[in-house]
Amino acid sequence: MNHSLDRETSRLNPALVWLVVVGIALVGLMAMSNTLLVELTASAPASVAQASLAPGTEGLLRQTAGHLSKMLSGASVGGFPGFEPPDDDKRYKDKIRNQSYSGEEANYWTKEINNFLSQIVKKNPGSTLQEILQRLGSTSAEIDDFIKALQQTYSTAESMEGYGVNEITVETLKSLLITLGVSL
Repeated sequence: MNHSLDRETSRLNPALVWLVVVGIALVGLMAMSNTLLVELTASAPASVAQASLAPGTEGLLRQTAGHLSKMLSGASVGGFPGFEPPDDDKRYKDKIRNQSYSGEEANYWTKEINNFLSQIVKKNPGSTLQEILQRLGSTSAEIDDFIKALQQTYSTAESMEGYGVNEITVETLKSLLITLGVSL
């Protein structure tokens, strides 16, 4: 009878050993998966600001800001430097500083803004302007300033419609701003 008990125990021991080994392996896997999960979470973009910006977008934003600046007395826009006319062109310098540009000039600058914004939309499909500027690393004050400059440019272009600013130019700007999530 003792022999049968010894056989039971010998069969039981490998089974227990196997369960212990599997248990240890599972605990190890769980620890590794938690570490992997922490590593994956840490390396994943935590916010829009950490997501990458489409190539060329920063230059297009800079060019947009430069043209917006022309309509805003040369002021800086959204953290981008303001437009500074050449020192040797006093008439142009005065025109920018005093906002005494013609409707044709406003139309041209707005068409340029439309061109840059349409390229930004193509490079960043489905993104709002706020998200794009966040990805660039702009502060909330810079984002607000950029958006306000666009809104003011739209108002200026709309008020000059028929006085040198083409209706199509205004409608194109309106459409682009809506696409970019900018309220009018």
